[in-house]
Amino acid sequence: MSSATASRAEDRPRGVRRTVVRAAGPEPVTGAGVPAAAAVFGAVRRLGAPFRDELVTATGLSHATVNRQVVALVAAGLLRERPDLVRAGAVGRPRVPVEIDVERFGVLGLHVGLQQTTLAVGGLRGNVLSAIDVPTPRDGDPAVALAGPAARLRRFAAARPGRTVLQVGLVVGGRLSGERNRLGHPRLGWDPAPLAEIVDRLGLPGVVVVPQIEAVAGAESLLSPHVDEGSTLHVYAREAVGAVLTVDGRVHAPTGGPGTISHLPVGGDEPCHCGRTGCLEASAGDSAVARAAHAAGLVRAPVIEQVVAAAEDGDRRAHDLLTARARLLGNGVALVRDLLNPDRVVLAGQAFTRYRPGLAHVSESFSRSTALPPISLQASTFGHALQAVAACTAGLRPIYADPLGAVARAPARRSL
Repeated sequence: MSSATASRAEDRPRGVRRTVVRAAGPEPVTGAGVPAAAAVFGAVRRLGAPFRDELVTATGLSHATVNRQVVALVAAGLLRERPDLVRAGAVGRPRVPVEIDVERFGVLGLHVGLQQTTLAVGGLRGNVLSAIDVPTPRDGDPAVALAGPAARLRRFAAARPGRTVLQVGLVVGGRLSGERNRLGHPRLGWDPAPLAEIVDRLGLPGVVVVPQIEAVAGAESLLSPHVDEGSTLHVYAREAVGAVLTVDGRVHAPTGGPGTISHLPVGGDEPCHCGRTGCLEASAGDSAVARAAHAAGLVRAPVIEQVVAAAEDGDRRAHDLLTARARLLGNGVALVRDLLNPDRVVLAGQAFTRYRPGLAHVSESFSRSTALPPISLQASTFGHALQAVAACTAGLRPIYADPLGAVARAPARRSL
């Protein structure tokens, strides 16, 4: 059974078994109101192999509470003691550090992009153990379209036996309804459909659904310490573009659903599916650049990787196409930054990171376009692994929030 925020009972179609679907953005796992087990587990994750007194300092919990939680987490197989790290010759009762047990449990990730879908297997530290990309199926029914990648994910995970699946992160683009119980994706031809029914038909254990840009922001805020305080504007660009604001690690999620920057007017004559021209996504997405390069005879096929390879091999025209895209992105980022005025801006996605010389042009265009005081742009920590990390991190969120509860549900999960 999937876990998380429930869709309303009256919205659930008849004949479909009860499924609870999570579509929530990132939430911190330390601080007031956080369960003691989650606070201790989160502190161990951040500190590596701490002693119990270090966990007391990190969490603000009592020694007795920390010890009870450590004992429970070790018994559950989430933590393990490391007596081999105790300094030889220590006087008195030895202090034994603990660390996350990386062998017993894991998560699966499925990131659905416009052109490519990423399948990933991840560990409890937020690390990706293995990942592959497959073409995104084109089918008007999202449940049918996702059935193939879900089956392939099960086979892909089976190649790494010995771990128990605690959660599966499903990261999707398109549009979730304000209640987050219906999913549609016009560019993939998906009409809005009940999210619970889609998830039920995947046949995967413990699915947690997170919108694409929120999953990207969640990975950064969870695994990158420089973006977990204050306000951060996360901008994602690859085939699609998106932006979201986080405040102290929490996504700003309006009740009516997330906004969009896809149709910001940044110039250009590329037609958009909305009927206009010059929209940010239509002008700066991978397909637009690849089509332009192919039409100019620079590459054999309209594939963005070929354009980047040509630019890296010294083709000036390919370089110019990519830098023109970078300037459009910089202009778009400036428009959003001026509207929200965040403490920092993080750029994620291969449109920013695949061609490294382009980042300088993003920054230059941003500086020229913004009306606010200068601010440095930060590139994503994860580079080309972003989609796999985001999908695995989406699955980790419920585990970090309730580690003992996640293991209690594990007997119903399949082994990797």
